[in-house]
Amino acid sequence: MPIETKALSLMKIMQSRVFKLMLMLLPFLTLASASASASSLTTMISSDICPIYVAVNTGIFILGLTLMILGGALYAAAHIMPASSKGSMQGYGMGMIIGGVIGVAIAETAPYILGLLTSTSSSTITAYC
Repeated sequence: MPIETKALSLMKIMQSRVFKLMLMLLPFLTLASASASASSLTTMISSDICPIYVAVNTGIFILGLTLMILGGALYAAAHIMPASSKGSMQGYGMGMIIGGVIGVAIAETAPYILGLLTSTSSSTITAYC
């Protein structure tokens, strides 16, 4: 097989959806392997899950709220813009608002998702973190 053909096939693999999905799931797979080797529930929660929970609960929540506020301001400011750029600015504003709502929803469901991944209850995760 020539080198050019190998490079093209490697690029097709890198651009495939399966490869991107596996790349996104890699942190969760390492979390699952780390949680399988933990000796007790509290040790596992405090060492493996708490940093993820705190990062998601604070970082994504604040980012979501910020996106909603900036999106609302951009959407409101688009009403006084000329007609040539009004539609695109309203679209950007709505996109930011929707992205913020999704971010806040992810931050609020973080204990439930982490509980499903590690087979612990969400109240246990919120109590120890």
